[in-house]
Amino acid sequence: MNPGATSTVLDTEPFAWPLGIDRSLGVPVGAQLRGQLEYGIACGDIPRGARLPSVRELSQELGVAHMTVAGVYKELLSLGLIVTARGRGTFVADVPQPPPGPDPARLTRLLSDTLAQAENEGFSLRQIGEAMNALIARGARPPQTGVSVLLVGLFADATRGYAADVQAALPAGDRVQAVTLDDLRSGRALEGTHSADVVLALAHRLNETRALLPGREVIPVGFIPSQRTRAALAALDPMIRLAIVATFEEFLPTFLGGVKRFAPHVSAIQATHLHAANLQEVLDACDVAIYATGSETVRTLLPHKPALEYRHIVDPRDVEGLVLPAVEAHRAAQQSALPKSRKELS
Repeated sequence: MNPGATSTVLDTEPFAWPLGIDRSLGVPVGAQLRGQLEYGIACGDIPRGARLPSVRELSQELGVAHMTVAGVYKELLSLGLIVTARGRGTFVADVPQPPPGPDPARLTRLLSDTLAQAENEGFSLRQIGEAMNALIARGARPPQTGVSVLLVGLFADATRGYAADVQAALPAGDRVQAVTLDDLRSGRALEGTHSADVVLALAHRLNETRALLPGREVIPVGFIPSQRTRAALAALDPMIRLAIVATFEEFLPTFLGGVKRFAPHVSAIQATHLHAANLQEVLDACDVAIYATGSETVRTLLPHKPALEYRHIVDPRDVEGLVLPAVEAHRAAQQSALPKSRKELS
């Protein structure tokens, strides 16, 4: 297995996901395959821990050269998105296990120490019980310590949106800061990076983020199309001529598939990408354009026609299963350190 990655390796049949090559798009076959696998993994369409087809199986299924598939798998390995297990196959990399919940034995020890200290100071068991019941009835607890979360993304506006998704799920007092990979490369986000308690990164940019933040634990999060995006696509007039514009060439087939999934009633679709020679021609011929995050320039190129962004949100399953446990584990560690710090100061 490649170092630094984990996976739940199971002896199962390869996960069946509808990969396909569209040779009419003018996108290299290897780029199409890589984009579909990368996006499918990042969006959770291909589950973490799932076994992928072997190079030979996928080559035969898609009618693609063996070396092309092997090259794509090698790239995904370098990104940390997939792992290999000798004699078992290739698997989607799993995510770090969430930290364990509170230890009941530790709670017993804390209460026992408190009880013993109160008795040593002359309080009766009845007095201690009454005081404890009153505290429980009031829901008394020490004020929560705010946790600082850093979310690393690709495009500034979208990353701020992802940060807002996470912020909405956290208790008051916690703070989520959005930075981009470019911010990290340029050093513009160093202060926020050093002060962050929990660091998140988009799953398909995990290795890039780790390389820019050596020594930091980074939690990968996936993303899914937003409800607003799905609703906007479903509401399109079936008679329109639709243009879709991907930001990256390799994601064009997947982007096209996503639009068709949520707008199956629209048949007149032309697909291109932001740096294609025919971009303006495709836009001139459409009634409405759907563009990927990062292709906001489409609005400038299409000033008098509707242009909608295909936006994503952080996968709520990852917020619930990965982010919140990590935040609470850090908060618990902070709070458990408070008495010690106060004792040292006294």
